[in-house]
Amino acid sequence: MGDWEIISNEEVDELRRMVEDTGVQNLPNYISKKAKQWQEVEVHIAVLGETYVGKSTFINQLRRVEEWDDTFAPVGLGDTTLEPTAYENPYNKNMVFWDLPGVGTLKFSKDESYFRTINIERYDFFIIMSDQCFSENDAWLAREIRKRGKPFFFVRSKLDEDFKSAEHDGQSIDKAVPRIYKSCADNLRKANFREPNIFIISNYNHEIGQFDDLMIAIFHSLPDLKKEAMILSIGPLTHNIIREKKKTLHSRVFKIAVISAGVAAIPVPGLDVIADLAIIAHEIHFYMSEFGLDEESLKHLCKKTKTKYDQITESLKHSKSLLTEKNIIRTLFMKIVKTQAAEQVAGRFAKYIPIIGSIVSSGVAYGACVKFLRSEIDLLEQDAHTLIDVVIDKNKKL
Repeated sequence: MGDWEIISNEEVDELRRMVEDTGVQNLPNYISKKAKQWQEVEVHIAVLGETYVGKSTFINQLRRVEEWDDTFAPVGLGDTTLEPTAYENPYNKNMVFWDLPGVGTLKFSKDESYFRTINIERYDFFIIMSDQCFSENDAWLAREIRKRGKPFFFVRSKLDEDFKSAEHDGQSIDKAVPRIYKSCADNLRKANFREPNIFIISNYNHEIGQFDDLMIAIFHSLPDLKKEAMILSIGPLTHNIIREKKKTLHSRVFKIAVISAGVAAIPVPGLDVIADLAIIAHEIHFYMSEFGLDEESLKHLCKKTKTKYDQITESLKHSKSLLTEKNIIRTLFMKIVKTQAAEQVAGRFAKYIPIIGSIVSSGVAYGACVKFLRSEIDLLEQDAHTLIDVVIDKNKKL
């Protein structure tokens, strides 16, 4: 699809069927439910590995929690996991990480009883984690998971520690990742994995290693709704994750624009436009949260990096005004409405949504909503990238 073609033919057909079945009057509620559908999708993530390999840290990072949070998964206690332990994502209760017991012990032998214990059918994908070369137990688990048609990923953790060791020993850091990969791959090939999916990561420094590659591989292994739920539920940890969030948020714009320009909305004073600014404002605050630019997320970051709030916000060109100016969203939206571009956008969508005139009060309002929301996503994405760079620079100085 082109730059402005953000509604697919499948979605158009779905809307037509909806109108044919129940009429135009129910369409705004239907679209509203579709926009929230990702929150109702359950995603269950299994994380396996021996003690001290970094499972809890990995889980905490993706759940966006720190050691002072009540839901923090304990790290470095050395206790062996005896039962599947669930950790909900506090930003989406339907996304659950499971710390699973290892296999090949007196309690959990390598047979079918292990999979009954962990309830293997529950999980959408498996992270098999190690801080060394993967063991025969890891390989056995992967083979059994593959037999059941489930996605799995070998994750070699603690790359930052490997870098420190390489520096201490006078070895090249650049050669560390290829050396680790070869060692892990050779070990897994002995266990009949010809092309193993291995990702070498640091749980703390996501800009080194293959953390980004791992996340993209996970996203692409999931069906559409679960993929959307995964992308919108984890934090903006890397530049590539931010880009994935942008794509996903852009795909929501059509739905939100229809709702905000719907027949139940009220006129914008001084303009011949009908749009629900409360819906638009709520959506933009949602974008800010997704990109880690809302007040709560920024204060969380300040505490983590020991940085003053004003120092963080000073670097954010667009978000700073959204955080400090009460009526800024209304002002920015009205500027968009007044431009010819809004009418052009409305015209571009006419061929994709033949029924649009039946459900919104103004094509200009619809076009303005689309243009405004897409513009806000792009501006917030830029701030999110800036914030990542600020954090990287700050961590270098700690």
